[in-house]
Order: sequence, then structure tokens, then C-alpha cells
Amino acid sequence: MKKTNGMFYYPPLINEQALYVGGLRDTNNQYLNQVCPEMARPNMQVDQLGCKCEMIAQYFFWSHKYKYDAGQMLGGRPVQDYDIKVNEMKIDVKGLWSHGFQARVNYKAHNKDKNVSHYMFIRPESDGLFNDMAQWWLFSHEDVHQWEVKKLKFTKAYTKQLT
Repeated sequence: MKKTNGMFYYPPLINEQALYVGGLRDTNNQYLNQVCPEMARPNMQVDQLGCKCEMIAQYFFWSHKYKYDAGQMLGGRPVQDYDIKVNEMKIDVKGLWSHGFQARVNYKAHNKDKNVSHYMFIRPESDGLFNDMAQWWLFSHEDVHQWEVKKLKFTKAYTKQLT
């Protein structure tokens, strides 16, 4: 895969499916928050966005005829691994809100052995159910090391403005 950013179309049904799968992920995460408080997730909207972007990424690779292996979206334990593996790339998918222009990678998570070689950021063009277009960016693990480190509200993160 040579191109590292672009726009593409996806089936709008993914938007609705993400609401349901993201809701299930949120329920699952409430249980995990009790068992593993250090893995606490923010909220249901974040879970829904994450599921949506993971499904969009899967569709992207499928529609471009790449063989891929998708990680588990729901489960009883925290998953500290890649979301999608394509060839030798182990990709952590990161969702951006439609109005978001800043890529962020958690500093601590990036610097521990998470079995990730790349980050794919996906930004749907709108948050509407009928949206069918998304923008994407792909960065290597090494690329992220060059980004600016900022202290955010709750954590430190590598950050990069996207255009």
C-alpha cells in the first residue's frame, strides 16, 4: 500500500450498524471498567465512533481487494493489539469526529509494546446516518515519534494537525 491518505465512499449502513455495535462495546466497557479501571473508556459516543471507523477501515481494505485480518471488536477482556492486519502492517484504527483535524496518539500506549506498526485515522465527512464518504490517513509507528507531544486534559499525546 503506497498511498498514505485519501477520500473514499463506504456504505451508509455502516453508520447505523456502528450505533448498535458501539452501544454493545460501551456496555462491555462498563464491565471492564470494574475489572480493569486503568482501561476505562470515555463514553458511548466515543465507542460508537471507534466501531464506525473500524468498520469503515475494514470496508476500505475489502473494497480494495486487500486480504486483511480484523481484530475483535467486542470481548470480555481489554484488547491491547492491532485492529486490522494487512500484509505486515498491524494497524490501530483511530476515529476522528467529522469536525476534527488533529490526529492524537496516547503517549504511554504508543511507547509500550502494543503490537502496532501503523495508525490509520479515519474522519467521516459528517456524523449523519446517510453519510457515505470518509477521509483517511496512514502513519507508521516511527512517523508518530516525530509528532509534537502535548499535555491534554487527562493524558499526554503525540499530536499532528491534519489537512
